[in-house]
Amino acid sequence: MDLIVALALGVVALIAGWWRWRRGAARQRRLMLLCQRAGLDFAPLDLFGDTAWLPFPMFGRHPNGTENVVWERARGPEVRAFDYWYEEPAEERPVAPRRRLTCAAVPLGASARRLRIAPRDLDDEVRAVLGLREVRLELEEFNRRFVVGSEDERFAIAFLEQRMMEALLALPDGVTVDVNEDAVLLSAPELPAEQVLLLYDAAVAISERIPRSLPSLFPPRPTEGRYEDRWLQGRWSPDPTEAQPGS
Repeated sequence: MDLIVALALGVVALIAGWWRWRRGAARQRRLMLLCQRAGLDFAPLDLFGDTAWLPFPMFGRHPNGTENVVWERARGPEVRAFDYWYEEPAEERPVAPRRRLTCAAVPLGASARRLRIAPRDLDDEVRAVLGLREVRLELEEFNRRFVVGSEDERFAIAFLEQRMMEALLALPDGVTVDVNEDAVLLSAPELPAEQVLLLYDAAVAISERIPRSLPSLFPPRPTEGRYEDRWLQGRWSPDPTEAQPGS
């Protein structure tokens, strides 16, 4: 009996995998054609090794993968949209559930404390787990749509200038914005191909509206140095990255 159950579960997993592959292939073709029409670059696989080092915990999950990358050659790949997946281990399930997201990355040029801008309909318990204090902004339309949680209220107010809030209000529904260290991450459950381009456009608008005062108010961490911390696949290094001379 146990063997029959195991075989049935295996067949279900194979069918589910085949259906995900077929649906994903059609969406990928659609996204590629849309990029061609819009004059954007497209790669089915991630050509940029720094995606894995984005300073957000989900990029430390294993296994994971990045695919369907969209960027504009003239602007450069620092601003880009992409699909990202990772598996969430579950001992009670024969197949680990795979979470699929559509993301966009924007360089910040500053060093930020953790900030999250989430749709207000996000579950209250989820917001509580994040452990971030809510920050209210002057623009009431923004407060009605988003909940802003931050480890540093001063940074949240400096980042969320009027022009930035206007760019964030243009985001597709369901998109969450996370800011940490030197990067901004937009993420949502996997979007239809047409909305991937909307997310990329929103990322470009955000990159153009990052306040010029941020680098001076919140200087970026040095990329090299004797005692700087390094982001290591989901966490900051607990020890200096270089030994002291003579030690």
